[in-house]
Amino acid sequence: MFLQRTGEAGGLSRRGMLGLTAATLAGCATARPGGLSWWAISTQGEQAPLLLPAFTAASGIAVDVQALPWTAAHEKILTAYAGGSLPDVLMVANSWLAELTMLGALAPVPADLAAGLLPAAQAAASVAGVLRGVPWIIDGQVQYYRRALLAAVGYDAPPADWAGWKAMAHALKRRRPDDFALLAPLDWPEVLMAFGGQQAEPLLRDRETRGNFSSAGFRTALAFYVSLFAEGLAPATLYAQVGDAESAFGRGTFAILPGSAYVVGDLALRPVEVPRASWAVAPMPGIGGPAPALIDGSTLVVTSHARDPAAAWALVRYLTAPATQGRLHGMTGDLPTRALAWAGRLGRDPVASVFASQFARGVAPPAVPEWARIVTEVQAIAERCVRGEFGIDAATRAMDTRVNGLLAKRRWLLDRGRLA
Repeated sequence: MFLQRTGEAGGLSRRGMLGLTAATLAGCATARPGGLSWWAISTQGEQAPLLLPAFTAASGIAVDVQALPWTAAHEKILTAYAGGSLPDVLMVANSWLAELTMLGALAPVPADLAAGLLPAAQAAASVAGVLRGVPWIIDGQVQYYRRALLAAVGYDAPPADWAGWKAMAHALKRRRPDDFALLAPLDWPEVLMAFGGQQAEPLLRDRETRGNFSSAGFRTALAFYVSLFAEGLAPATLYAQVGDAESAFGRGTFAILPGSAYVVGDLALRPVEVPRASWAVAPMPGIGGPAPALIDGSTLVVTSHARDPAAAWALVRYLTAPATQGRLHGMTGDLPTRALAWAGRLGRDPVASVFASQFARGVAPPAVPEWARIVTEVQAIAERCVRGEFGIDAATRAMDTRVNGLLAKRRWLLDRGRLA
């Protein structure tokens, strides 16, 4: 995460709030007992109360925010839906939107809230081409690299193509045989999914009812991924065995650490171990150079249980306005989803600019309720492939078999016209 402030342009002055009263809070209901309830997650949930006083002052609407941990949020939301006790507004992972849509748990999004969104953010918050919430945070995978380690083998930055990247990695390994070019724990699916998502073939086929992991593109991605371990460029280990990844990165155990925007904040907490000048970021390499990137992030939704939808959407308008997104970035480092929020300092930040280049080539993961389970199952088989239990073709066939089983209900519903 970014920890630096965004400056005056990203802040929320009283004048700016008053300016938002008519536009951003349009359609807002008058104050009422109880106000709104909002469930936010993780750091955003912890910091959310700092964003709300200006909204309440301008609108007269009190907001009761509850912070949930990521580990419990999904189950709590489903339990609340079953019990008819969902809050008015939810922060959800993009990968949950298809499931919540299928359940009928989400209120329709007003058309005006799509204006100004980054295309990749809008795609990631859509199900069957329909925007199901308002994307609040956008994220993706980049590679954090140690400048001095790469410079020692003649590179200013990691090459953008797989062949060049691997040549650099072997040079790093020759210079420091006991260390590694890359950290990619075998229970981290993001690296494999980043390579697989670059391919021309979709990850799911037949209206997203069957796995497509036996496609030529994914087999190529898996073969490249497995080769990183077979050639000693990355350790075949689980994350718990690594210990403190950022400290190991600072020691040079790994020259490259793939990660999302939150890594910036983690590194900022270690200015002695990992000085800011010692690292930089680059896009993930593609088979022939810069390639499409899978987009991650979180979305704000109004639930079908909302007691006052107009007031709930007013809160979402406020939270996703460029000025508020700029303030959130200054507090947590989360990257905004509206183009206007990238103007000024954020747009000139060298780290944010790399993420922006990924977002410009961004593609959304399959919008099916089973996607999180699919990723887990695919990664588990990929781990067995790395450990020599499967060849590439056998592994991808096993992936498709497992994924087809997970999608059996989706096929049944589509065949009977019960799913659009």
